[in-house]
Amino acid sequence: RYLLILICVVFGGGELCAQPAVAFETKTYDLGEVGEKGGAVSRDFRFENTGDAPLVIIKAETACNCESPLFAETGGSGTEGTVTVVYDPAKQDGSFLKAVKILTNTPEKQYIVTIRGNVVP
Repeated sequence: RYLLILICVVFGGGELCAQPAVAFETKTYDLGEVGEKGGAVSRDFRFENTGDAPLVIIKAETACNCESPLFAETGGSGTEGTVTVVYDPAKQDGSFLKAVKILTNTPEKQYIVTIRGNVVP
């Protein structure tokens, strides 16, 4: 690893040192009050690859069956994408805070986006 860093610093490394980077517009959405019987609601988390190598979203994980993350494939520098989180309030009650872990090929490896709100009857 240190050899790679040394090559990048001394020789500029070109594509060898190129890395993707993710910039989200926001990482948290407050859905406010959500009706328990109103059906699923969704929010888009928009992002841009601000790095200089292709970005790959490997997967998105949730800890609850009430969430379904969907994501658009993205590519090279400057490309944009979206992770859509769908929340189903059925049989839920009260306040909620749900996180989605997004695994990528960036040096940071993962990002967390969250939705929150209050389910009302």
